[in-house]
Amino acid sequence: MSDYRSQSRDGGRGVGKDYSNDDDPPMSRLFIICNKSHNEDDFREAFSQFGEIEDIWIVKNKHTHENKGIAYIKFAKTSDAAKAQEEMNGKTIGNIDRTLKVLVAANRNQGSNKSDNEHEKYVRLFIVCSKQATEEELRDEFSKYGDVERITIVKDKATGNPKGFGYVRYSKFYHAALAFENCSPKYKAVFAEPKGSPRTQRDNHGRSNDDNSGFTSNSRNNNNFNNGSNYNNDWKFNCSSNNEMSQFLRMQSLPASQPTCLEVIASNLVNQDQLWRLFDIIPGLDYCRITREYGPRTNEVTVAYDNPEAAAYAKNKLHGLEFPIGERIIVKLAGMNNTRMDSSLIDRSANNDSIVNVSLPPMQPMASPDEPVAQRLFIVLAGNVPLSILKNVFSCWKGLIDVYLLRNKNCGYVKYAEKDSAQKAIQVLHGAEICGTKLKVMEAEERNVGDGNSRKRLHSN
Repeated sequence: MSDYRSQSRDGGRGVGKDYSNDDDPPMSRLFIICNKSHNEDDFREAFSQFGEIEDIWIVKNKHTHENKGIAYIKFAKTSDAAKAQEEMNGKTIGNIDRTLKVLVAANRNQGSNKSDNEHEKYVRLFIVCSKQATEEELRDEFSKYGDVERITIVKDKATGNPKGFGYVRYSKFYHAALAFENCSPKYKAVFAEPKGSPRTQRDNHGRSNDDNSGFTSNSRNNNNFNNGSNYNNDWKFNCSSNNEMSQFLRMQSLPASQPTCLEVIASNLVNQDQLWRLFDIIPGLDYCRITREYGPRTNEVTVAYDNPEAAAYAKNKLHGLEFPIGERIIVKLAGMNNTRMDSSLIDRSANNDSIVNVSLPPMQPMASPDEPVAQRLFIVLAGNVPLSILKNVFSCWKGLIDVYLLRNKNCGYVKYAEKDSAQKAIQVLHGAEICGTKLKVMEAEERNVGDGNSRKRLHSN
């Protein structure tokens, strides 16, 4: 890469730094076109009036360290970033006459496709609501945060009945951000894609207009999806056949109050376009959006169908699917509990048992890979569990260095830099269930060879 990051509040973002929180909360990062003479102090002095700044990144040439005239500012809150964007776009800072161009930085999780009305994604919220809710009730609720231009309750075209979700459009980004942050969690508010976006173009059955059967990645192609289209074509043919879906629906006796929305945890190797195509296999898809980071290696996704039968069928077919290989997606019906999913992988509230059936302490930062190993644990799983989830579970005790599984086996090792943490992990997790899978945790046998050589030997078996 030819870019160099300037120092920030933590003294610099060096090699190995985790940037996964750059888009959490969403749209809290600003992209600024500036003069090459602008420095970090200029930006901090001008923008700190709007709220807490988490990071300032001035893009520089890696070799000459010359300012390229581009900067990023990360705020702690979306509303602070929105206020700064609206107030500072076109203004000057410092002693330099050149005006700033201030935009919202693109989300790293989304594809590169843009629509002609891209601004709409900053002012329109997607919400889940009661099927009995009226436009007047929603307007009264969301007008608390600013001028509401339009309330749209999505209705079934055949029956005219509300589907249980809708859209709120504001006149200003700042007002939409305030609603996103402060409205009741029951609405599960997220910023909606613009109308006409390639991610929202679909026909009357909720299917993508370009009836391309395979998963297609955008310009940020990922090698983890080699041969993904062929795999998907076969799976799609099998699971979306009319006979199988009809048989499944006949077995269901779902009341009208059943949810049409799904809460999904997926690997962050999968982008939004690929998720859309995955859930669009089930007819009736209305909405699919990555809503937030859900851990160091996973994202939370909100999916909505136009009927509860389709949502139940999608959960039945897609829960536990390995996508990509080795990373299972977790799918559950929205409304199965009264708490909104937290931004961490292991929810500390009432729905903790959706991931693990024992109480866990808060997650801790992982230790450096160079830390000496104080104790190794050997783990055995009764089934497949995503490695990202295992790492998050075992990181609830301080000093986790690594978790790895042996190739093509449901067993592996956990390395801790602190022996006390390893013992606590054994006490809590031995015999527990993670994602419904039984886990055994025990001390690993001591060995006389180096860790790196041993790992290679184990993987070769």
